[in-house]
Amino acid sequence: MIKRNLLLILLTGLIGIAVLNASTPDEQTNTISDINNGIEVGSLKQLNSISFDQIKTDYIILNLWASWCIPCQNEVEELLKISEESNITVIGVLVDDSASNGREFIKTNKIPYKNILKEEESDIVLSQFNWTGIPTTLILDSNLLILHTLNGEITANEIFELTK
Repeated sequence: MIKRNLLLILLTGLIGIAVLNASTPDEQTNTISDINNGIEVGSLKQLNSISFDQIKTDYIILNLWASWCIPCQNEVEELLKISEESNITVIGVLVDDSASNGREFIKTNKIPYKNILKEEESDIVLSQFNWTGIPTTLILDSNLLILHTLNGEITANEIFELTK
């Protein structure tokens, strides 16, 4: 009986600590990591779905997403704002989802920026850097070097601050 009560008290304490440490929706949900800084994502030049000769911007935002991912859905409006900037090119990379789901998501959300939907091409790109889940957003310079990695949902203002 004492063991059971002690176990219940410990379990209640652990749940309390977890609740106190849980983030709320109003809190910042992403983290900026320097783990990939300086890595070149040169495989982007090899893809058939993207023509890098035509990209003349200072920055490339590489956003890993899936149609079923709620944070990915939430950040679409922010990515649309970012894609309107003249010095930034946005490229989406579909991860763990079918190309047909990706095409439907792009159509439904009226996404004008380029997306890599073929699994083979996504795998080539994803093999060049570390990522832990979606959404993940990379900020690349014009030489395709990773400047910043953001894990979690992003805002346009965060990207604009990091690309000043």
